Amino acid sequence: MSENVKFIFKRALLHYIRLLRKLQEDKELEFSNDTFHVSIQGKIEKTEDIIKALDSLHFEESIDQNRELLCGVLQSYINGLDRMKELINSRLQASEPSLPPIDFANAQHEIELAKKIQQSSCFDHGLRSNPNIKE
Repeated sequence: MSENVKFIFKRALLHYIRLLRKLQEDKELEFSNDTFHVSIQGKIEKTEDIIKALDSLHFEESIDQNRELLCGVLQSYINGLDRMKELINSRLQASEPSLPPIDFANAQHEIELAKKIQQSSCFDHGLRSNPNIKE
């Protein structure tokens, strides 16, 4: 597996962990903190284990065993990068006076790389993204 694949999967998994931690800290969800905290923390720990496994000699086995999760977090990561680009440029356009948009070449390169990995690691293995997530 190329280093790019490991890199992108790690970035997507770290993005997922950040989202889970935000849920743990969400004050609106605090009423159920004890009830759901253990499950969310367990998912964070499992995700951290997958990240470590990507650096092991058995990384391909880890990908096969966790392909559905990896493909889901990869789609979420791609969507998150796209949304962040749009949000930043929207705020630039809304400023007084309106400022020119930024092309975010690095982010666009990462999105394109992630989509190639998604094709070879997810779609080519029969996994499609969640129908509730835009592609």
